[in-house]
Amino acid sequence: MSDNAGGEARKHHYVPQCYLKGFTHDRRKDSRLYVVDARRRRVFYTTPSNVAAERDFNRIDGDEPNAIEAIYADFESKAGPALVRTEARRAVGSDADLDVLLELIALFAVRSPRQRENLRQFHEQTMRAMMEQMVATQKRWEDQQRAIEAGRMEPPDISYEAMKAFVDAGEYRVDVTTTRHVVTELEMLPVVYDQLQRRTWVVLRAAADSGGFVTSDNPATLCWNNENMAGGFYSPGFGSADTSVVCPLSKTLALRGCFDGRSGIVDLPADLVAAVNTRTIALSDRQVYAEHDQFVFVAPDGRVLKGHELVSLPPAESPESDRHE
Repeated sequence: MSDNAGGEARKHHYVPQCYLKGFTHDRRKDSRLYVVDARRRRVFYTTPSNVAAERDFNRIDGDEPNAIEAIYADFESKAGPALVRTEARRAVGSDADLDVLLELIALFAVRSPRQRENLRQFHEQTMRAMMEQMVATQKRWEDQQRAIEAGRMEPPDISYEAMKAFVDAGEYRVDVTTTRHVVTELEMLPVVYDQLQRRTWVVLRAAADSGGFVTSDNPATLCWNNENMAGGFYSPGFGSADTSVVCPLSKTLALRGCFDGRSGIVDLPADLVAAVNTRTIALSDRQVYAEHDQFVFVAPDGRVLKGHELVSLPPAESPESDRHE
């Protein structure tokens, strides 16, 4: 949801404020998050309104450019109360609430700056390959010209030599419109949601002395359960067997979904909370969010460290260096 201080809202949150409030001290509007910015190697405190947002992130072409943002805002009006109820009960209280939480997790999975950059890079790589083929030989270029003369292509106002030099230099970028990104996300959303519904879910509860769960700008993490598969050639999919989806819901609760049939509630001691936090940190895009700097995580050498020590780790030793793009 976006902030709207009079006039049209332009700052759109890809991680909703109603979700981030669960990692502040008391969910009040002025309650702050402890933020670790791994890319800039700095820490700071700020309110949820100031993080996980981009200008016009959901703005589309057409007569109603904020139509999608309005739809997401309506969903967040349901997600916020479901999160509050779940935290108050320390359990998911109904199937309806679980449905809303799984839709939120699906949104996290398909809608983020990282996912959009991955899609942009895919289109750029495809376009570069096509252009390289187009100028690979003079004959191929001439074939393109005959297609143009036949009216099947728009004529380029450039010579073969100039186009080949441009392609060979590779000094260009292929962008994808926000509208195209939004359409792709809306197409992916029900597919991911259906796979989440096929999983069974366990509520993870952080011990009072653990420092609590953290979250990030990429809250829903998908990993192989078999460590031998992690970091291998095949990336996990939401329908892949022997995978787990973990998403912190608040500083005290998280959800874990698998295809193993297990459900219910599990109380986690501090060392297992640290393991969950390490996963969240490692798969974050840029920022980690917590109530304070006393959360725990596991360093690559196996030491359990406090949150204030995260930014002081050399990049090669930080959990972020192990993230899967």
